[in-house]
Amino acid sequence: MHEVRRYYPFFPVIGGRARTEVDLAGRRIPTGTWVILDLYGTNHDGRLWPAPYEFRPERFDDVEPGPFDLIPQGGGAYADGHRCPGEHVTIAAMGEFIRLLCREDYVLPAQDLTYSLSRMPTLPRSGVVVQRRGQ
Repeated sequence: MHEVRRYYPFFPVIGGRARTEVDLAGRRIPTGTWVILDLYGTNHDGRLWPAPYEFRPERFDDVEPGPFDLIPQGGGAYADGHRCPGEHVTIAAMGEFIRLLCREDYVLPAQDLTYSLSRMPTLPRSGVVVQRRGQ
């Protein structure tokens, strides 16, 4: 489920204001400046992820990502960082859905599963239709 969250972004970017003045890569960002965090770019950065454009669920077999390792819904701690407070619910729901899919014999009929990174939330163009085999 973590690889789904890394590979297929729900939000391509998030915005926020700098809480303190910071120097980032030689550029001064004053307190209160709006900044954009490129979630898609970070979660597909080859410096962080080997073969970043390959879908590899085994990446997380023995690793539970830390607060800045995987940032599909923001980074940091829930209490004082910029992280979605509903992330735990999302993870639980996705885990249960994956378990249900693994028990079913299903097919994905022809459909357009491409998505736009200029849209929030990112959604497959035709939605996702799953059918039990034989129906």
